[in-house]
Amino acid sequence: MDNDKQALATDELTILPLNHNWYQKLASNFEIIQPYLDKLDTDEFEINDLKNKFDDISEKINIYEANMQAIVNILSNYDVPIAIVDSKVVDTTKEGE
Repeated sequence: MDNDKQALATDELTILPLNHNWYQKLASNFEIIQPYLDKLDTDEFEINDLKNKFDDISEKINIYEANMQAIVNILSNYDVPIAIVDSKVVDTTKEGE
């Protein structure tokens, strides 16, 4: 996309009659606008891609946390002194035991 600002010919679109020059200006407007529309499409694709990656990571974290909780629950059933505290597996035995 060009950093040079190009002026749209919209201020002249109300002039009648609509001659060939008017149509050329209208076409020129679309040529100016098209790169910005293309960039919007690209940005939207990138945003959707990032959202999908975030959703995948969130799902993996949820699965990991559920698996970790299941392991802690199983080990607790066998009197293994562990628990999940602040998203970390910790030993629940008191010192000196």
